Amino acid sequence: MRRAWWVGLLVGLLAAPLAAADVKPVPSHRAPRLDAVTLYIRHRVFHEFEDKQRVKLNQDFPVGDTDFRARVVQYVPDFMLDLKTHKIVSRTEHPNNPAFKIIIWQKDVPQDTTWALLNMPPHFARKSMLAFRAVQIDFVGRPPMFPDTTKISRMVEPPPPEKMSMPPGHPAMPQGTPGMPPGHPAVPPEKPAAPPEKKP
Repeated sequence: MRRAWWVGLLVGLLAAPLAAADVKPVPSHRAPRLDAVTLYIRHRVFHEFEDKQRVKLNQDFPVGDTDFRARVVQYVPDFMLDLKTHKIVSRTEHPNNPAFKIIIWQKDVPQDTTWALLNMPPHFARKSMLAFRAVQIDFVGRPPMFPDTTKISRMVEPPPPEKMSMPPGHPAMPQGTPGMPPGHPAVPPEKPAAPPEKKP
């Protein structure tokens, strides 16, 4: 009986590594699974309008007390625009530059398609009435992700006028001093101080 016990133990010890070899290890660097995103919403005309909605993928949600509703239809973990194909792609499966594609309806009529990013301020397309920005991303079994506020503040700062590619007179271009000819700087250059007069 003792011999049978030892044989059973030996067979069990030999079988354990073989059974373990069939089980594939779960990688610790697996990309997190999206749970929900919190969106911050602004309006082009009503500048005091603000709304915040926590939504899941493919979930319709109202926009404040307006007649707009929207839906997040796509999540791109690492947003990038392919310059050759002009298509949105994800460089990796990890949320390095997360973005969300949003479709907007007004009175059940499709009005706009836009993107909300985590580390970009909300911006309006040419005909958009609403702008969105992701302010929190919740993952399954992982801590939430928040914007990099230092990066956003650097992006919000406007470039100097000579670096702007917009034509003169464009609404986004800095305007000159009232009463001055077009192209005149907004702040006149300081005149050099006159040398003090010499007394005889």
